[in-house]
Amino acid sequence: MAEEEKRSTPRQRVLKAAKIITMDNASVIDCTVRNISDTGAQIVIEKSVKMPDEFQFFLANGDTVRDAVLAWHRGDRVGVKFNGEARPAPHAVRMYKR
Repeated sequence: MAEEEKRSTPRQRVLKAAKIITMDNASVIDCTVRNISDTGAQIVIEKSVKMPDEFQFFLANGDTVRDAVLAWHRGDRVGVKFNGEARPAPHAVRMYKR
């Protein structure tokens, strides 16, 4: 029997590069998105990385950024909850595209 889905919106399985950018724009963390929805995502980071509680989330092939908070962190897996709507990424952030 499948486990009941507890999320408010369904997530789409993906494998995309993304960036976690601290709110003061001082640090950038590379990550890989494993699944994503309108309200959040599951990402993979290096185990040694210290995740900020609040940050900006940028898909490396996109033109928007979203404010986000850390929902949970287990090993190299991190749950991200989005706050507010996507907004155009500043020019400096768009330079992080791969």
